[in-house]
Amino acid sequence: MYLFLLMDIFIKLIKNRNFILISALIIAFILPDAAKYTKDYTVYILALVMTFSTSGIKFKMLADYRSVLRISSQSVLLNYVIHGIILLVPAYFIFDEVVFNGFVVIAATPPGVAVIPFTYIFKGDLDYSFKGILGSYLISIFLSPLIIILFTGSIALNPMIIIFVIIKIIIVPMILSRFLLIKKIRPITEKIRGKIVDWGFALIIYTAVAINRNIILTEINLVFLSSVILFSAIILSGIVHYLLVKNKQISPINISKNLMLTVKSSGFAITVALILFESKAAVPAAVMSILVLVWLIILNFMYSVQQEK
Repeated sequence: MYLFLLMDIFIKLIKNRNFILISALIIAFILPDAAKYTKDYTVYILALVMTFSTSGIKFKMLADYRSVLRISSQSVLLNYVIHGIILLVPAYFIFDEVVFNGFVVIAATPPGVAVIPFTYIFKGDLDYSFKGILGSYLISIFLSPLIIILFTGSIALNPMIIIFVIIKIIIVPMILSRFLLIKKIRPITEKIRGKIVDWGFALIIYTAVAINRNIILTEINLVFLSSVILFSAIILSGIVHYLLVKNKQISPINISKNLMLTVKSSGFAITVALILFESKAAVPAAVMSILVLVWLIILNFMYSVQQEK
C-alpha cells in the first residue's frame, strides 16, 4: 500500500513543471559532470522544445494582420525595448565584456513560449498572447541578430553564425511544428507536448548551471549583481506593471502584457550564449531561468488572490 502511495507521489512529482526545473538546478550543483556531454546538444534540444512549443501557434492568425502588427509592436516594446533597457544600462557599467555579452543575448531573446500556457492558467487574453508570441518570433528572426551585432560590435563575430543559430532554433522548428498538427499525429503531439517542453528546458537549464557551477559558487559577486539586475527586469518591473493596472482592474489583456514584459525564453538565451560566447556569458541566462520560475510562482499567487476578490 505504502509502495503504491509513494509511486503515485513520485509520478505526480515528475509531471510537475516546477519540480522538474528545480530538480534540474539542484542536480546541476550535485552532479555537474554530465554537462560536458549535453553541452554539444543544447541547440538540438532547444530546437526540439521549440518545435513542440510553437505547434500551438496557428499561422491563420496572420490573416488578421492589423491586429497582429499592433500586438506584435506592443510585444516588442515590452519585451525588447523596456526589458532590454532595464537590463543593458546597468550591465554596461557593472560587468566586463564577456558577462555583458550574456546580457545582450538576453535582451535579444524573444518572449518565452511559457507565456501561452501561463496566460491560460492566469486567465489572460489567449488571442493577445498567441499573436504577441507569433509576431515576436517572426520579428526575432531579424531583430535578435541585429541587437547582438549592434551591442557586441567590438567582437569579431560573424553575423552568419547568429543567422544560422536563428534558423536552427526558430525558423526550422516553426516549419517542423506544422507537421505535428497533421490530423493523425496531433493527438500524440497534444499528449506529449508538455513533457517534451518541460524536460527539454530542464536539460538546457541543467547544462548552463552545471557548466558554470564553479563560477556560480566562487564568483558570488557576479551572481549577486546579475540577480539584482534581472530581479529589476523580471520581478520588479512585473510588480510595477501589476500595480499600475490594478486600480484599472486586472483585465485579461493586462495579464498577457505582464507576461510579455517579464518572461523571456531561458532556453534560447542559454543556448545562444553558449554557442556564441564563453560559457561564463551563460551565467546571466542561468540566473534568469531561476528568477523567471520564481516570478511565475509569485504571479500565480497575485492573480489568484486578485481573482478571488
